[in-house]
Amino acid sequence: MAIVTLSRELGSKGSEIADSLASRLGFTRLDKDSLESLLQESGMSRAVFEREDEKSPGFWEQLTLEKNRYLDLMKAAMYRFAEEKDCVVIGRGGNVIFKDVPGALKLRVVAPQRVRAQRLRERFTVDEHQAARMIRQSDHDRAGYHRYFFNTSWDAAAEYDLVINTAEITPAQACDLAAALLESPARQEAAARAPSVIRDLRVGQDVIVAVLYRSRVPVLFLDASCTDGVVTVGGTARTQSAADRAAQVAACVEGVTKVINAIEVVEFAYYAGF
Repeated sequence: MAIVTLSRELGSKGSEIADSLASRLGFTRLDKDSLESLLQESGMSRAVFEREDEKSPGFWEQLTLEKNRYLDLMKAAMYRFAEEKDCVVIGRGGNVIFKDVPGALKLRVVAPQRVRAQRLRERFTVDEHQAARMIRQSDHDRAGYHRYFFNTSWDAAAEYDLVINTAEITPAQACDLAAALLESPARQEAAARAPSVIRDLRVGQDVIVAVLYRSRVPVLFLDASCTDGVVTVGGTARTQSAADRAAQVAACVEGVTKVINAIEVVEFAYYAGF
């Protein structure tokens, strides 16, 4: 099992590098379009969630619920995808989502603004001001996405294993660099441990999805960690029956062999949205 995550600036040729790398290594791309297809296949679209809501929380509460739903469903889909095939994950905070997976290679592709602007002018037949505006908007959106969902800096070099500046490095050379890193003995040794880690991450995330969104068990701050099939569920519930129900649902998730129920019952807790 091998995972490459690729974060890229608009106009950096990051998508071209992702395509070339996936083709060269025989990996499958996971990008925005394919991820959205996976989420639609799960049958848990935003419309479904809205229809099944039993209460209508306030604006900020609803915003938080939507954020959590999106992130939980996205992580579940990405973990399952990575469990089934070698992949190049493009954007979507992949460097954060797979940061604890041994051997996962986290790439960032950048270029100077003048180079990015020139490429956009040639590609989209826009003028200098339009190109600059496209760059500003893209950078703002991608940085905001990382802040909002992961509380991290999109452009922090320390978040990646390799930052590639395509002002001088060609996509082919970038692929050479990435392939060399993947083939290094140390990374291959680490990657050998990846399947079990990915499986545990997938199982834990599937438990969260099953409890909160399929069975709609009212548990706040639900957490599910898995080690070799043994899942520990934590959080707070208003009643013991809700805590017990969460454990029962977790036990039925694929890959779960045992459930340790660490959910705390707090009768006076306020449960927004349940």
